[in-house]
Amino acid sequence: MSLSRLGEYNRGDMPKKSRVKVSPVVATAMQPVATRLNRIEDLLIEMRGVLDVHLKRITSLQTQADILIEKERVK
Repeated sequence: MSLSRLGEYNRGDMPKKSRVKVSPVVATAMQPVATRLNRIEDLLIEMRGVLDVHLKRITSLQTQADILIEKERVK
């Protein structure tokens, strides 16, 4: 099978089983998209963890503030 240029076949050289081929540009663009999506997912998971830490801290501070306010009301 002779290729005159990459991706171009002479009519007599066409393979019998035709497969849908993705162009090189699309193939190279798809990998970075998948990589970026994985990174975004990792960042979202990390952000969720950080938010949980902040929520626990805020809850603790709110509890402390409520105790101090209650002590002031009792006096």
